Amino acid sequence: MLSAVLTGVLAYFGWRNRTTQVSVLFTLLMSATTLWTIGYALELICTDLPTNLLLNTIEYVGIVTVPVAWLLVILCYTGRAHYITLRNVILLSVIPAIVVLLVATNQYHFLYYSAVIPRIVSGSVVWVFLRGPLFWLHVTYSYLLLLISLILLASRFSGAPTIYRRQIALLGMAATIPVLVNLLYVASIDPVPGLDLTPFTFTCVGVIIALGLFRYQLFFILPVAYPQIFSAVSDGIVVTDTKGRILDLNPAAREITCDPGTEIIGTPLTVCFPQLPPIIAEETGCLTETHREIPIRQNGAPRYYDVVCRQLRVPGQSPTGHLFILRDITDLRTALNELETAHKKLNLLSSITRHDMMNKLTGLLFYIDLMKAQDDPEKISAYLPRLEEIARMIQNEIAFTHDYQDMGMKSPVWQDLSACISVAKSQVDLGGITVDNDCAGIEIYADPLFVKVIINLLDNAVRHGGSRLAAIRFSCQQNGDSLVVTCADDGAGIEETDKSRLFTRGFGKNTGLGLFLAREILQITGLTIRENGVPGAGARFEITVPLASFWLTGRT
Repeated sequence: MLSAVLTGVLAYFGWRNRTTQVSVLFTLLMSATTLWTIGYALELICTDLPTNLLLNTIEYVGIVTVPVAWLLVILCYTGRAHYITLRNVILLSVIPAIVVLLVATNQYHFLYYSAVIPRIVSGSVVWVFLRGPLFWLHVTYSYLLLLISLILLASRFSGAPTIYRRQIALLGMAATIPVLVNLLYVASIDPVPGLDLTPFTFTCVGVIIALGLFRYQLFFILPVAYPQIFSAVSDGIVVTDTKGRILDLNPAAREITCDPGTEIIGTPLTVCFPQLPPIIAEETGCLTETHREIPIRQNGAPRYYDVVCRQLRVPGQSPTGHLFILRDITDLRTALNELETAHKKLNLLSSITRHDMMNKLTGLLFYIDLMKAQDDPEKISAYLPRLEEIARMIQNEIAFTHDYQDMGMKSPVWQDLSACISVAKSQVDLGGITVDNDCAGIEIYADPLFVKVIINLLDNAVRHGGSRLAAIRFSCQQNGDSLVVTCADDGAGIEETDKSRLFTRGFGKNTGLGLFLAREILQITGLTIRENGVPGAGARFEITVPLASFWLTGRT
């Protein structure tokens, strides 16, 4: 009864703290233990056989539940709670349910107990249940569950922090003491013949678990399940042996390399991660972490990874393999590239505002000084067109800095190419020039300022096409994995000597900034532009769009 009180208090304590799954399972374990202990205590008190048989049946509900509940507690404690499903619990309970049914109906078949005989123990009548053939079914099943539990506990002991090792040691003791005493009883080596001392050992179990609860926070601080951490880490983790064969890898690493459904374990590292073996070859002992940045193509586009290589070894022994940790730094690399681009843009803007504008302002001041030195109004008026020209050039420079400042500030977006051409047409004075658009059903991934590229191409054609210019045509054609967007006109064309400098800042008869700005906008998403028209037969600009930056939405 003292054992029952202790285990009953522990069951109540577990129920009061039932916020975690392990606490609920611990409550079930202690409740089953309490039922077993109380049932056996009442058996010893009662002397008539019918009451003993009834109490034995009730007691067996607790007896068969203890091994199952103990296994569930250990599964949860060792981080394997995902195995505790309704289906698995039902399967674990099949044999215990059969055992209780056999005990309740034993008087009709005597397969579980072959006989029940009275025996005098310390002056009292104790009914002794002789074991039948099916009794060993329950014994074998219960010991199997307890053995699995102890193996699971032992597997978590090695390498665990001190507090968890103490918890595991206490749980091992709490399980081992009743098992050893029960083994003696089952083997008929019990110190008191006919008396099962197993329920009495639950007093020790209660004291041990109470010590674990109040001293080592048992069931409140649970050991971390390293396999779950291995699977949950977002970085790719690959473990290899000394021959470069993959021993293990987590789901994140599988997504990096190839089809997650393929079997990778045991394959050479060169098959799935050809970028990693050179890191091993470069190592000279690899006693410390070694970092490398490598590109790996995924879905046709490169992604960049910071790889940590660490040699696996037990102190005093030869290396056993290598550990690779792959962290995706594509976004970081992109941000650094954008920062570098922004830095270049700031330098360019500084150059424009400081150098170019100062030159123009110097010219402006020069003409103002000349005007001050003149008394003739006609001569003064002769300088006004030049002053106006310089002022417009400054105005264009300032407009350019505004556009260039906005470039790359917003994330690239998918844009309907045909719609961009239509918008550009509405913003350029075309006069009687026709614009043909043969780019329907195509979207491209570009900076939001992409429409300014089209505007600049149209404006360039209108300004420099000459009097013969009558039509501008936009067309699209796939060239291998790329898309080529062509803007061709029937104007005067561009001289061969000018083509190499066409996209250079400052080159041209107007501001010298339009085509330079167009190239800069396109480069943000990897697009390129060139001019390959025939002088005298019209200009022809070709924009090459890489595979990842265009999409055919409705083209036939």
